[in-house]
Amino acid sequence: MSKDVTIKFTHHIDNSKFLLYKLNECPDSYLKSVERDEFFEMIWFWHPDDHDSQLDQATSSIYLIPPFRALDISLANKEGYLIAFKREYLEEDDKEYALDVFNLFNLQGQHSLLTIDTDTQENFQHLYALMAYELKSPLGTYLVLKALLKVFLLHLIRINQSAFLNQDVNQKRVYEFCMLLDRYYIPERKAFFYADQIGISEKRLNQILQEKMGKTITQLIHARLILEAKRKLTTGELTIKEISYYLNFEDHSYFSRFFRKQAGLSPEDFKKK
Repeated sequence: MSKDVTIKFTHHIDNSKFLLYKLNECPDSYLKSVERDEFFEMIWFWHPDDHDSQLDQATSSIYLIPPFRALDISLANKEGYLIAFKREYLEEDDKEYALDVFNLFNLQGQHSLLTIDTDTQENFQHLYALMAYELKSPLGTYLVLKALLKVFLLHLIRINQSAFLNQDVNQKRVYEFCMLLDRYYIPERKAFFYADQIGISEKRLNQILQEKMGKTITQLIHARLILEAKRKLTTGELTIKEISYYLNFEDHSYFSRFFRKQAGLSPEDFKKK
């Protein structure tokens, strides 16, 4: 006698945290969204001069863009893919791997640009196809997608293996700062706090961040606050006064002045827009 067996799949995929697009089909709803700043982004494209009718014979490169970087890379006339994912897709318990990924995305400052060799490109095409299948499948799981992404990133890390043999101590400090900022940007606005946590002077940390990220401690704190304010204004779940208190501004009129100075328009105007 046969029995129906129900298989319960867990770890469902959250489509708001992992995105795949063809470059020529990438929607404005993503490209112009406030949430885009939260993603690690890989823009993988073929070089038009070398493009062949067979995809695996094209020469390609990848832009690697870390979160919270204002970078305007035109996708016009580019053929390829965009892969975007949030931090949940990194295994941060494996600190060496997480640091390698962070370094990979920050090798060249605001972003990295890597040329992909033929063998790696062929592997990437298979991995992309598997990720696309997993993302669309009704039985797709977060764990499989995360594993496929890890293999993709490890290939990129291997390309730059020599760069990781002697990890830049300043890059590690940038990594520490970004982790601290993500945790404390609401209650802690003082630059000294972050420098003290890392164990270096405020002046030295500012020098490192200017070199690696092009911004000071205070500028990065303000940018993170504005990003969160825009997210809250976009959802419309809280009033402007409630958002100011949520972000630890005791005076909502000061929050409005702060927002206008940083964003170029008032919270009210941003919300209407």
